Amino acid sequence: MPKEMGEGYWQRIRTYSSIDIVICDVRFHKKMTMSSKEGEHNINLGFCLGDSIRWSAEGRKGEFGLDPGEVSAYGVLQTSNRCQYDVDRHFQGLTLKLNHMKSIGALQHLPLHKMSAALSGNSGLFNSGQMTSSMKRIVHDIIHCHYEGDIKHIYLEGKVLELFAVYLNEAILEKNSPSPLLGLSRTDIANLQRAKDILDADLISPPSLSELAKLAYLNEFKLKKGFKLLFGLPVHAYVISRRLEVAFDLLEEGSMKITEAAYAAGFGKAGHFSEQFKRKYGVNPSEYFSQLRH
Repeated sequence: MPKEMGEGYWQRIRTYSSIDIVICDVRFHKKMTMSSKEGEHNINLGFCLGDSIRWSAEGRKGEFGLDPGEVSAYGVLQTSNRCQYDVDRHFQGLTLKLNHMKSIGALQHLPLHKMSAALSGNSGLFNSGQMTSSMKRIVHDIIHCHYEGDIKHIYLEGKVLELFAVYLNEAILEKNSPSPLLGLSRTDIANLQRAKDILDADLISPPSLSELAKLAYLNEFKLKKGFKLLFGLPVHAYVISRRLEVAFDLLEEGSMKITEAAYAAGFGKAGHFSEQFKRKYGVNPSEYFSQLRH
C-alpha cells in the first residue's frame, strides 16, 4: 500500500481452477471508501481475522458486516459492494472467490441452486456465522503457505477446496437439512448426528463400531456409509481428527506441553500424535506452534 495511505497489502492468487484467493492485511492513515463488483454465479467466502468490517451492496437495504472470528458467504447475484475503512484499525482477512462454479471440477456435480439457497438463507445474499477451529487452521495454512511456483498453486487449490468443504459441512449442512444434497432421510441424519455426539462426548475411549451402531439405532453398513457422507470422514478418521482438534486447542492456549496435550486428547503415545499431526498439517507440532506464536 502507498505509504501516504497507510501500511500493509492486498494479495490476490489465482489457482488453476476459477478460484481467487485474496489476502488482506492493512491499516489506513485516513478514512477510505473502496468499491468492488461481484460477478454473477459467484460465491465468496470471507474470513475476518482482524477488526470488524462493514459494507453495503448496491440495490440491497441495510449494511452487511463481519466481526472478528466470523465467516460469511455472499454473492450469487451480480452486485457492486462499497466498503468503508476507518483510520488506524487493523483489517485482516481471507476471501475466497469461487468464479463460475460449474467450471470447478470438484464442485460441478453439486446442485448449485440448492446450495445457493442454503448459503443465502432468508436474505437471498448473505449468510454469516462463527469460524470453527477447523476453519481457522485451514485459513492459517493458506496464509502461511511456504511453497513456491506450481507446487504452491496445487497446495492452495487443495486447501481452498478443503476449506469450502469444511464450511459447507460445519456451517451449512449441520444447520440445514442436508437430505436434498446427500440423499439421506431425516431419521438417518438424526441418528448419524447422535453417533457423532456420542463420539464427541468420549474421544478418549469411544465405543467400537458395532457398539456405536447400536447406540445410534443404525446398522453398521449405514453407519459407515452415512457417517462418511455426512461428515466427510470414516468414523475412526473422525475420532483422530477430533483428537487433533482438542490437542490443538490445548496447545494454542499455551497451558500444556505437547506430550501432555496428546494424552489429554486421547492419544496413547505422543509419537502417534506427532505423526498424525504432521500428516494433517505438513509439519510437526513444535514447529507449527513456534510459527503460529511468531
